[in-house]
Amino acid sequence: MGALTTAADRSVAKLTEEELIRRVVQSLAEAAPAFPEGPGGDCAHLPTTGGRSIRASTIDSVILGRHFDAACDGIRAGAKLVNRNLSDLAAAGAVPSDALLSLVIGADVDASWLTDFAHGAGRAAAKAGLRVVGGDICRGPNGAFIGTLAVQGFAHRILTRKLCAAGDVLFVTGQLGGSLYGKHLDFSPRLAEGEWLCGHGEVTACTDLSDGLAKDLPGLIGTKFDGRISVAHLPIADAAAVLAKSDGKPTLEHALQDGEDYELLFSVSADRADLIEAHFRKAFPLTPLTRIGVVEAGTGLARDVADGEPIKVRGFGHFA
Repeated sequence: MGALTTAADRSVAKLTEEELIRRVVQSLAEAAPAFPEGPGGDCAHLPTTGGRSIRASTIDSVILGRHFDAACDGIRAGAKLVNRNLSDLAAAGAVPSDALLSLVIGADVDASWLTDFAHGAGRAAAKAGLRVVGGDICRGPNGAFIGTLAVQGFAHRILTRKLCAAGDVLFVTGQLGGSLYGKHLDFSPRLAEGEWLCGHGEVTACTDLSDGLAKDLPGLIGTKFDGRISVAHLPIADAAAVLAKSDGKPTLEHALQDGEDYELLFSVSADRADLIEAHFRKAFPLTPLTRIGVVEAGTGLARDVADGEPIKVRGFGHFA
């Protein structure tokens, strides 16, 4: 089932705003708590969360034609909206709490597809313990669908970027590149891993890889340091090699710039790196972990350890 339809009896145009909201809320199922903590009022009335004193908030969107195409099923598109937000919380080491969902819907969006979208979002949210407590729906032009989720979580401390020090060791989870071949829709955010990293003070900085290593690494280290990485030993996904064969670009280029890897890139104090690596592997034996380089004094560049030269591949740019 595609996102758009030419059949009047299948489009959302046949539904009132109240029916649209009811359909979405019902499809969110257990992820949407009852009013007043959930949808139904002007604001959600949320209790405080004991034990975790720092709030982490993020917001992200999925757009038809940009983050998925019209042939994508609603379940996967809805799950992607939730999971890409949860990946931001994972990078902060936060535990998901509550979310607000906003939908811009063209009149030719298939009503059953919309139901599937909400089902997918609801399942992904419920799996992570995230409650969708409210939101907004408005009509957009034909052919349009935009889902936006504002999410908050809580933590004892927040992992962030740009707190690296010279000598810190760089690690990345999972594999890189080729996300276009399915991972960008079907990934699982590294929530448990992020919370674990947050609990270890030796972890100095963390980010999730949404725009590709070539772009996100400089964002992690800031402008006073360089990231010297072992390009030859990066964990490259098989899908990157398959994609390289189809478009003629080097496999390494895909690993560095494709984006939407949704893995965690983090730095660890040099004197604790071996211990953290060993303990991480014990805690998460099914999560690949690769030591990819070190932080050194510089100007915010990613460099290849082999020759010290800046990596010229650029990551994903929204307006490039």
